Amino acid sequence: MPKILKLENHLTEKQIRRKYLSCQHSQEKKRWQALSLIATGKVANTVAGELGMSSGWISKTVHRYNEEGVAGVKNKSKNEGSKTLTKEQVKELEKEIESGKTADERLWSSTQIKRWVAEKTGKKIHKTTAWRMFAKLDFTRQSPRPAHRERANEDERTEFKKS
Repeated sequence: MPKILKLENHLTEKQIRRKYLSCQHSQEKKRWQALSLIATGKVANTVAGELGMSSGWISKTVHRYNEEGVAGVKNKSKNEGSKTLTKEQVKELEKEIESGKTADERLWSSTQIKRWVAEKTGKKIHKTTAWRMFAKLDFTRQSPRPAHRERANEDERTEFKKS
């Protein structure tokens, strides 16, 4: 017979349900949903089948919640789990990007982030990793719409050229 997982009393069943219903992030929402179903007394295998996840994932989610409370369910953000950059370096990179342009007067791109990381840490990262860092810092790719390219003068066009 499957073992029934028990939740620590960090939150009531209603509070867990409210967290699930109000959560905006898809991965975190799925964790709250699993906890909500477990709180109603469902077995991990049943919850796993309903959510399309493994029973091991359900168990890990419950154990994280039991050990860390609400913090164990939340997503880690702003490259907190980054193996490449320290928290200070992440903040420094964020400030650099917010300043607008790189040292050689270019707009930030994955190539620019790769160079910055290589200079600061000596580690080489993949272009995709650089884009993920960029996205985790809540920045988006900026490029002019095609109609605007035609209206731009020569200096503005060279600034927006791909690197």
